[in-house]
Parts: sequence; C-alpha cells; structure tokens
Amino acid sequence: MVFITHVKSLCGRLKEILFQLQRDAAFADKCLALLVAGSLFLPSSVSSVTIVLAAFYVMADYQRRELVFRAPCMKLLFGFLVLSFFVAAAYKNYMGMGMTLMLLAMLVYGMYLRYTMNRRLFHQILDFICIMSIPAILAAIVQKSITFAIDPSYRPVSFFTNANYFGTMIEFTVLITLYRAYTNRQFSPLYAAVLGMNMIGMYLCSSMSALAAMSCGIIVFLLYKRRFKLCAAYVGVLLLFFFANNFLPELFPRVEAIGATTNQRVSIWHGALAGILQTPLLGRGLRAYSIIHDMVGTYATYHCHNLYLDCLLNFGIVGCTVFVLFGGYYLRDVVRQIRTRTAGNAALLFLAVLLVTLVHGCTDVTISWTQTGMLFLIVFSATGICTKKETSRTVLSAYHSYFQQPELSASYLIKE
Repeated sequence: MVFITHVKSLCGRLKEILFQLQRDAAFADKCLALLVAGSLFLPSSVSSVTIVLAAFYVMADYQRRELVFRAPCMKLLFGFLVLSFFVAAAYKNYMGMGMTLMLLAMLVYGMYLRYTMNRRLFHQILDFICIMSIPAILAAIVQKSITFAIDPSYRPVSFFTNANYFGTMIEFTVLITLYRAYTNRQFSPLYAAVLGMNMIGMYLCSSMSALAAMSCGIIVFLLYKRRFKLCAAYVGVLLLFFFANNFLPELFPRVEAIGATTNQRVSIWHGALAGILQTPLLGRGLRAYSIIHDMVGTYATYHCHNLYLDCLLNFGIVGCTVFVLFGGYYLRDVVRQIRTRTAGNAALLFLAVLLVTLVHGCTDVTISWTQTGMLFLIVFSATGICTKKETSRTVLSAYHSYFQQPELSASYLIKE
C-alpha cells in the first residue's frame, strides 16, 4: 500500500510538471536547456537526439522561430549551411550531409538559447555542467583501471567518441568551473573539487593539444582578473610537470609520440591544401577531408587536424567569409568590453573559451562535433546577457521574459 501511495504521489507530481510545462514557456525553456546541457556528457547518440528535439521545439512555434531568424547574420549563415548541404550532396559526401543537418539543429537551438538567456539560467546551466562532468571523469577512471594491465597507453574516452573530444569537453568544463568559482565564492571548495577531478580527466585523456589550449585559457582568465600570484603558481606547476617528465617519461608518455603525430599532421595538411586548391570557393561540405585523402594520397582520417584548413576545405572562401562576418558581429561588443575593462565575468568566460577553441584548432578540429560544439554554443549564449544591467528586449516581451521571474531563494545562482 505504501508503494502504491508513493507511485500515485509521483504520478501526481509528474502531471503537475507537465501542466507547468504547457502553461509556462519560461519553465519549459529552462528544463529543455538543462536537459540539453546534461545530455552533452552522455553518449553522442543521446545528445544528438536531444539537440534535434530541442531544434524542433524551436522551429515548431512561429514566435520562437522568429526570435532565432531575427538575429543579425543568422539568415546569412543558415542559408549558406543549407547551400553547403547540397554541395556535400553533389560530391556524395554523405557524412558531411548528415553533419550539416546536425550543425543546423545546433545553430537554431544555440541562437534561441542566446536570445532567451539570463544570468540566473546561465549559472544554473553551468552548475549542472560541472555536476555532469563528474560521472564522465569517473567513467574514464574506470576505463583506465580496467585496461591499464593490458594496455598502459590506452587513452580513456569516457562517454565520448575519442579521447580528443573528451579533452575538449574538459577544457571547456575547467574554464566554466573557474568562472563559477569566481561568481559563486561561497561554494569555492566544491568548484575546487570539480576542478581537481577534471584535471585528473585531462591527465588521463593525454591530449597535449587540449592541455596547451586549456592552459592558455586559464592564464588569460587569471591575468584579466589580476590574479597574478595564482597565474604564476599555475605556470610553475606546469613547468614542474614537464621538467619531471624529462626524468620520468612514463608520467606523460604521449610526449614521446610528438614526432609521429607531427608527421601525420603534416601529411594531412598537405592533402588539405591540395583539396582547397581544387574547390576554393564553396569546398566540399563538412568532413571533406574524409573523401579526398585517397585522391591526394595523404594520411587517412576524418578531418584536417587544423580548424582553419578544415574550414577552407569544407566551406571554401565564401563559407569562411560568412563565418567571419557572423562571428565578428557578435564578437565586437565582447572585445570592446574587454578593451575598456567593462566586461562582466560571462563575457570573459566566452572570450576564454573562444581562445581555447582557436588555439586547439591549430592542431585539431574537436570543436566540430555534437557535444563539444553545443557546449561552445551554450557558453556563446552568454553574449545575450547584458553585462551591466539585464533588461527585457522588446521582441521577447511579446512572448515571454525571463527577466520578470521572481528571484530564487538560492541567491548564489544570480551572483555575478
């Protein structure tokens, strides 16, 4: 009888939640945002389905759809990606076609999230990301423990496709955790624990590119916050680690593989340049390198292991110009705030994540994936938050405004 009572109570609560989802658009958007963020630390099949459903949620309603396509440069970028889909089809680049559709879904939901974002929701999402990173790290520890006796060089992937994607997720999560430690100081010990766990994950995935990029982001963040001693301590620990690795190479065995991986990348880059010269204007669609490496006789893999060459090969000069126009429009205000030192912590977080992406992009293209790309767009949504004073937009007031919600009792969620 007690069990039946609990089941009835649970069903009643679920009905209440469903009713609230139907009548409260802001609550529905919040739940969906948390669901998408949490799914990024699950297998990519789960996150892909979640993102596609989120995009359908946006596109199914005229007012939500209008919010997305009123965004400056959005129609230009969306239109080009549709064109790129047909370019990929013309070259029988079926993987590129599928990934382009996925990118469109991510873009639609990412831009909607930007226009409905406020600081409280942003902090809730980031806190949930910090929490979800812990099971991913634990999974990597288990994978390493199981395989260590058989293959000590095995790089755990956790719930991700490969160790490099895992490393990129850790890069972003470390910066997010650092940001939340500054904006929510009363819980700094908890964020320090999350930071420590993610550093363990970074060590296990053994991604040298991820470590270098993450370090650049951390140093820039700390320097801007004028935490010079903490920055010097971090740099000192890094130098000590690499110094120790000279005497104990088994600490970070991937360092010994730098020569081999560099030769592979040089081969890939030669092939990419040859492919770019063949289709300089529009490229061949996403994952173009996977269909040309046999043709040009270079190292076989899925992408160019260089974000800039990959963009040129995939989208050509026209596509890269569109991306620069789109990114430049949204980046200019952030750069102005940084230069005048009026930027809030959220703008600084986005700039640090962007820097990490561009640095890592010199040797890999891990941002071009469902989980990593969507996490980047979640951080990008911070550019929709006014850093000095949150005011509701005229467009949003006709639909719903998050800024008129009552304050939560948990005040730490709204600290800047």
